[in-house]
Formats: sequence, C-alpha cells, structure tokens
Amino acid sequence: MRTRIKSLIAVGATAAASVGSLALGAAPAQASSSAAWHAASICGSGYWPDDNGVFNLDGGTIYVSYNGSTDCAVLLKSVYVGTPTDTWVYISGPDGGYGGNGGDGRDSGNFTSYAGPVYAYAPGACIEVAGGTALPDDERWFYPVLCG
Repeated sequence: MRTRIKSLIAVGATAAASVGSLALGAAPAQASSSAAWHAASICGSGYWPDDNGVFNLDGGTIYVSYNGSTDCAVLLKSVYVGTPTDTWVYISGPDGGYGGNGGDGRDSGNFTSYAGPVYAYAPGACIEVAGGTALPDDERWFYPVLCG
C-alpha cells in the first residue's frame, strides 16, 4: 500500500481528532506542517502533502504533494526570502516530468519565495526530485523516492 494512502488516512483521522479536541479546548494536531500544506496549495486544487515527501536543503525545503496519480514538487526557500535569488526544483517519473518554465519538470530562475510547481505522472512508480538555492553547494538530488 502506498504511503500516500496512509497519509490521507492520517489527515482524515487528524481532522476527526481535531473536532474532538476543539470541543475540549485543546489545540488540534496536524499530520503535515503548514508549510507542506502551503506547497500543496501552490500545486493546485486536489493536492495534499505526502508526509514522506519532505526533502531538506540548506536554503529551503522541497515538498512533494500528490493528487492520487500525479506528484508535484515545490521548493520553499528559507533563506533570502523576499529577495530574488537563483532557486530551482526538478521532478521526474517514469515518463519524465512536466511544468516549470521549461515545460520539462524543472523550474528555475531568480525567485523570491519558491520554485515550482513541477509535476510527474507516476502512479505506483518511483520519482526523482532535486533542487537548489543560492547558497554555496546547496544542490541535492533524491532518487528513487516515494516508490509504490
């Protein structure tokens, strides 16, 4: 069973628990961070964060979201936010990737807060994600990841 299904179930369980917690006045728990949900919203309607799809760089974090068949990657900067700096994100599945400013699964440029979204149609398959920021030697590749 793909971990994304487990993540969606966890989100549902968290939502149910949150309703009970609110009745008691306690703060609700979250399955995914607000940054992961922000990245999912950049991907578009119907995407949710993959709890296993968080990849850290020195100057940002790559978040992978999923909609049941398509993976989406966004790199949120954590340094030089608000200042245009060289930032990029990449995703690829069995048939490559799409989206981004080149249409090939890579989005790169001088961005103020994030790079992406970029997409890969990869149900049941591994993907590759990568990204980089303006910090020296801050480029990382992750593969194969999120297989299943």
